[in-house]
Amino acid sequence: MKQDGSVTLFNQWRKKMRAVVIHQAGAPQQLAMEERPVPQPKPGWSVIRIRAFGLNHAESITRRGGSPSVQFPRVIGIEAVGEVAATQSPALTVGERVTTLMGELGRQFDGSYEEYVLVPDTQIYPLPLSGDWAQLATIPESGYTAWGSIKNCQIVAGQSVLVRGGTSTVGIAAIQLMTAMGVHVTATTRRAEKSAFLKRQGAEAVVLDVAGKLQTTANYDAIIEFVGEVTLLDSLTHLKHPGGYLNVTGELADQWTLDGFSSFNIPSGSYLTSFQSTDINRQWLAEMMQLIADKHLEFPIGAQFTLDEIVAAHELLDAGTADGKIVVTV
Repeated sequence: MKQDGSVTLFNQWRKKMRAVVIHQAGAPQQLAMEERPVPQPKPGWSVIRIRAFGLNHAESITRRGGSPSVQFPRVIGIEAVGEVAATQSPALTVGERVTTLMGELGRQFDGSYEEYVLVPDTQIYPLPLSGDWAQLATIPESGYTAWGSIKNCQIVAGQSVLVRGGTSTVGIAAIQLMTAMGVHVTATTRRAEKSAFLKRQGAEAVVLDVAGKLQTTANYDAIIEFVGEVTLLDSLTHLKHPGGYLNVTGELADQWTLDGFSSFNIPSGSYLTSFQSTDINRQWLAEMMQLIADKHLEFPIGAQFTLDEIVAAHELLDAGTADGKIVVTV
């Protein structure tokens, strides 16, 4: 049923939903299942029926109290895929497949660890891809963060690019996307046994990272730095110059500043930049979705859980041993 052609009266048949709520920071056991009212649409905000979402390192940080701007109680979760359940926006259609990610999702307002989520219309994006919900949930945050980093570095076919932190979910996405573009990709890992996995994702070569030092003398047209500040200086020594780009994207080592850094560490004539996925460029997101569709890319699922298994999912997230995205179906 619809009211005024726009608002689905889903509240007539579903008044309550399950939501995973954090009341105080701590271990995965702080993730508590609760029953809550289903949110209602309002001007500028629509309701998404969540079908699945991927887990992110940032959510572990928030759960442990590492995000000072996040006030508990809060439903965390910075990305989701699903369907429009109720809307007052003429630009959205009830039942269409969509994704939402970043902005203040799961931070200043409740996020994806629930069955329905109320999201600003400006943070709802088309999901023009087929496939099951679990597979689609591997894409939004990892894919867009990787794609934004690629765009920042102005990477084109034929270049040689190093992905530092290649086994991370965003590293895997970057490898697959650039391989599909015709880029020569080298990936790094701290564990030699991960080399075969990285090559299956499309990496032409794998370099070991030993105590923050790459075991190679090679230089690259671009470097996407997902580990962060702890390896930044070493990465800069492997950047071609002039004209090379190094993009800092991730902080997998949980270090946010670098003592003793000098601008003269940047090779002469090359560029150091950064990318954050907080604000979404709709054109870039659409380009990424099109590349995934055209090349039939599938980012690997490291493990799959249900919403009832969210504690176990976070325990695996903290362990860091999943080869691919940890996905939760709802």
